[in-house]
Parts: sequence; structure tokens; C-alpha cells
Amino acid sequence: MRGLTLVFSLLALLGAGCSVITPIPPQPVIAGQSNEPRTVRLSEMCAEMGWKYESGPGAYQYTANGPRGDRMTFTIGKDVFSINGTRWRQERDAVELRGRDLLLPESTHNFVVKHFGMHHLVRNGVKAGRVEYSMDPIAPLPAGNVEKDPARAVTTELRGLHICIDPGHGGKDMGGEAFGVQEKTIALEVSLMLKELCEASGAKVTMTRTSDVYPTLDERVQLANTCGCHLFLSVHANIAPNSSEVRGFEAFYNGSSAAGQRFARHLVDAFATVADSPNRGAKKDPRGLRVLEKTKVTSVLFELGFLSNESEGKRLSQKSHQKAMAKALWEGIVKEWNSKASVSR
Repeated sequence: MRGLTLVFSLLALLGAGCSVITPIPPQPVIAGQSNEPRTVRLSEMCAEMGWKYESGPGAYQYTANGPRGDRMTFTIGKDVFSINGTRWRQERDAVELRGRDLLLPESTHNFVVKHFGMHHLVRNGVKAGRVEYSMDPIAPLPAGNVEKDPARAVTTELRGLHICIDPGHGGKDMGGEAFGVQEKTIALEVSLMLKELCEASGAKVTMTRTSDVYPTLDERVQLANTCGCHLFLSVHANIAPNSSEVRGFEAFYNGSSAAGQRFARHLVDAFATVADSPNRGAKKDPRGLRVLEKTKVTSVLFELGFLSNESEGKRLSQKSHQKAMAKALWEGIVKEWNSKASVSR
């Protein structure tokens, strides 16, 4: 029966085009009980099921292993978890309680124990003898957009920081293009290098994209506003349509954000140490850029250089220089995170 239910669930998902993901409905409030969301510790769930759990494989992940080789992976601050490689959407994020334990939504506990036929473990007295899946499996990521486990931290410069990195453009939107170099490609390559540096120094990183796909501006803003990050950095490359002589890097911030101005200054100051082009400075956003105007956290849009300048554009596409640029952005982030006036921890 469980197998047939899974087949029908997957067929229904495919019929819907695998594009709409319905989150698990909120847990019902029982009369006379607290309205606070009910949770279950990962350690409790594993003990009841006869499973074992451990930290890893990523720095913010925990893995539960069943006696028959089944495997579940949860990530701190994420509402997505996996069962034997299939990804599911929880009602809420998994939250680290302390040490080596997680708080999971009670609805996730009930889903998991029913998934493995342990209906007697369902909380709140709901011990139905049939399987009722209330979560939808998540469609596979687009080809080339593989979600990798976070790297384990090897240093602590960014411990406690959660940053959202936004590689500009992507997919159908190439951004600027000149001399065979596309902005979307440069932005993604530098952003992925920056991601690795941040994670290696203890930060949690959320990416708006990890391959050549196009999240809309509203989707990028929504992710920044809901993922729980402290900082948002959108990475771009520039075009001067009327001149091939213009060179340099610059950072834009929301003019009403003192924190954004400070973050932008830290970035350009650090970037100046690796760039051989002019420092055009930290500037107020003159265009009402959505990723700066609509994000609720400290946000900066950084322009790495001008593709329309042939020498600068070619340098931006060199791997060695991309690594240097990523390192400079990382240093700017470290300055921001460690400054006395930095964001709250």
C-alpha cells in the first residue's frame, strides 16, 4: 500500500509539472493547549524509531541512519530534508536546539514515522493505520544546478554569519556582454568561489542560484527576506554603452541604509587591494534597484568591473583573477562582520 501511495503521489506531482511545491499545512491547534508550534527533538525521534544520528556531512547538517540502511538528512535553518535521496518540504525550518540536537516540526516527526510504517509513534493520539502523506516531494533541481552539501568550516572568521549571495542575471538573462564575455557567467563563477570561502570560515551561505538559471528579482528578494540571513550581496559586472574606455569597480547600497553604506565601503576597500582598475567607490543606488530597495537586511550590489573595456573584461574571465576577486569580497565581508558597528549576532 505504501508503495502504491508513493507512486500515485509522484504521478500527481509529475502531472502538475513539478513546478509547484505545496508546503505541509500548519499543525492544528488543540483546544486547551498552547498555540506555540509543537516540536520534536531529532534525538527523541531517532530513539523512538531505533535509529542513530550524527552531525554532517555538511557543517550545518545532521544525518539519521536506520538499521536497514535508510538515511535522512536535515539542515539547520532549512525547511527541506531528504529521505533516501528524495527531498521533502517541511512546515518550518529545522532548528538547532543546542549541541548535537535539532528541533523538528511535530508534523515532520509524524510524517517520518508513518513513512516507515511506525504509526504507533504518531504524536497527539493520531494513530491512523493508513499512510497519509501531507508533504510533497520536491522536484529535482535543474540539470547542472546541483545542491552541494556545505563545506565544513576550517577557520572561524565568519562564525555565526548567515549571508545570501546573489549571482546576478542567469539563464535567459545574460546581463551585459562584450568581447565574448557574459556577465551572468562571471557573476556565477566569482559567487561560487566566494561561497566556498565563506563556508570554510564558518558562515552559513544561501545562494539565489548555483547554475545557469534565472530566478526573478522578486524571487531573489523573497529568498533574502525569508532565509534568515544577516547580509545580502548581489554580484555583477558592468557595461558602459557609450565608451570602451571606462574601467573600475564599485558598490551600490540603499541610500537610506547606513549599514548598507558601511558594508559597501568595506567591500570596495578590500577589493582595491587586488584590482588594478579604478576604485569608483561606494555609492547610493540611483536607480531604485529592487534587490536593494526591497530586501530587509543589509544589502549591497557589487560591480566587479567593466566588460565593455576589452582588457578589463578579459581579465574578469581569468580564473586566477576571479579567485582574487572572491578573496577580496570575502575580506570585505569579514571586515563588515567583525566591525564594532556590525550586524547583530
